[in-house]
Amino acid sequence: MPVTRSELLFLCGGALAGVVVAKNYDKIKAKAGPVLAAAGAAVGDAYTAAARRVGERVEAMQDAMAEAAQGSASAESSPTESPAPHFSTANGTTG
Repeated sequence: MPVTRSELLFLCGGALAGVVVAKNYDKIKAKAGPVLAAAGAAVGDAYTAAARRVGERVEAMQDAMAEAAQGSASAESSPTESPAPHFSTANGTTG
């Protein structure tokens, strides 16, 4: 698959940028460190808040499912009408 001129320019530009950043990494790190630290803290706080909201929603869903299961179990255990006959009357036997 041939490489177009545009792709070659982007590849060379990326390599050149990588060389420049590698050569000046200590200076860049010193100047960008506080900014990146603040940004990292903000991202961490946002992630924590999002995870907390997701956890609360999951817990609410689990509570709703447990209540529904508990409600259906109590409805089955105490029916208001007599239960319908099952196998004993279906095959003609009693008792």
